Amino acid sequence: MTHSLAAARTDGGNSRRAGAQIPGSRSRHPDLLSPASTRAGVAAAPPALPPVLKTRDATMGFGLKTVLSSVTLEFRRGTINAIIGPTGCGKSTLLRAFNRMNDRSPTFWRRGSVEFEGCDVSAGTPDPLELRRRVGMVFQRPNPFPMSIRDNVVAGVRAHRLAPRRELAAVAERHLRQVGLWDAVADRLDDSPFRLSGGQQQLLCLARALAVEPDVLLLDEPTSSLDPATTEIVEALLRTLTPRLTLVLVTHNLAQAGRVAGTTAFLYDGRLVEAGETRQILAAPREPETVSYVTGRIG
Repeated sequence: MTHSLAAARTDGGNSRRAGAQIPGSRSRHPDLLSPASTRAGVAAAPPALPPVLKTRDATMGFGLKTVLSSVTLEFRRGTINAIIGPTGCGKSTLLRAFNRMNDRSPTFWRRGSVEFEGCDVSAGTPDPLELRRRVGMVFQRPNPFPMSIRDNVVAGVRAHRLAPRRELAAVAERHLRQVGLWDAVADRLDDSPFRLSGGQQQLLCLARALAVEPDVLLLDEPTSSLDPATTEIVEALLRTLTPRLTLVLVTHNLAQAGRVAGTTAFLYDGRLVEAGETRQILAAPREPETVSYVTGRIG
């Protein structure tokens, strides 16, 4: 069964959302296959674009442990998508499969397909470095490099030779402004990033990820260690990034999924239990495990 997470766009302040489509499930979930209803201030979504990320019957694990079993899921271009579920259900493993970060573990294995733009990520095209540029990642805890604030932002731009040296200062400023950090660091760009607060370090890492102009941004609980004010800044930024980018967000915060994600997938015990429009998943889930999770009985 293929779970297709369809469009959730932010355009001029109006969110455009379409529910998940699950081919082959017409009799069980007929409303998932019908057009999204038009709510007050929310326009019906245009026809969905082809998926930019896709898994087909993907099973993966480390050594003797199977972490995910037979996951089939799609993420549409230009959407914000959440992955939720209790600790240990495989959320981060799934996320890291899309840009081959799991491959850094010598015990990692996978069966089935994990695709970016229609090609299996393990096929070698693009190579892992280019794949990780186009499918960027922001981690749970800030991980600035041991170099200046300015050099942190343009580290990937330099490595991939995306801009000439004379333009690097402008690139750094543009992306620091994009994440709302420029005013705080404009007069200390040569300082160590470790002198910034934790929230500022995470914004710096976001600026670094965006500077290489990715197509997809994977976010592994990016606000879990941040204060509410910085969390609000990050969420507002994420909403501005679509439809140019596709975002996939792992979060334990159901309210956050409701605020930023058009569609949500729920994992439990290594299985994809349910996927669809975030409003439906959180307010009217169809599967017993999802009901238990969103009501706080498990997880």
